[in-house]
Amino acid sequence: MIALDLDNTIICYDEAFRAAAEKVGCLPASCERVDKSSVKAAAMAAGGNELWTRVQGIAYGDGISSATPFPGCVEFIQCALHANVPLAVISHKTEYPAIGPRVSLRHTALSWMEKHGLPPDDQLPVNFCDSREEKVARLVSLNCRALVDDLPEVFLTPGFPAGTLFVLFDPVESHADWSASPRVTSWQAAATLLLRDIK
Repeated sequence: MIALDLDNTIICYDEAFRAAAEKVGCLPASCERVDKSSVKAAAMAAGGNELWTRVQGIAYGDGISSATPFPGCVEFIQCALHANVPLAVISHKTEYPAIGPRVSLRHTALSWMEKHGLPPDDQLPVNFCDSREEKVARLVSLNCRALVDDLPEVFLTPGFPAGTLFVLFDPVESHADWSASPRVTSWQAAATLLLRDIK
């Protein structure tokens, strides 16, 4: 089984963060690329962690409608399923935002998946976890042979299974010096790594 992270791995939030920053008035003044990192820097400068937390609540909540799948992700999933490669989404997304309207972030994510042709079902089950530790435990229980995830911290969590290949998804090359496991910058590269034997 191949496990896939959800936020910032399957779902690209660049447009959602742009819209959320615009809504609260902390859109980066001049930036080559408006993405999560640039919005975080602008929000922290304008209002500290409280404003950044509010921005996240908007982007991951109702603002998710502006988010898009990372290029190649849907094709990766379709190719794997067509070849009967078992998949599972494992996410440690919280249920509700820490600040702001009480919107179920998990429900909005599931609705987003439906909208983009990735309906959660027996072929693509979604596992929500409350912590990285629970996420690692789920990897163990599902006996996953690989995990594609954007957070190095998951791999560094105690108990990460030795038999699971951690593939760091790093589309903006935030971790160019990562050498503890394979690192890919696109879903096409992930397919080459994980689905190379599939015709």
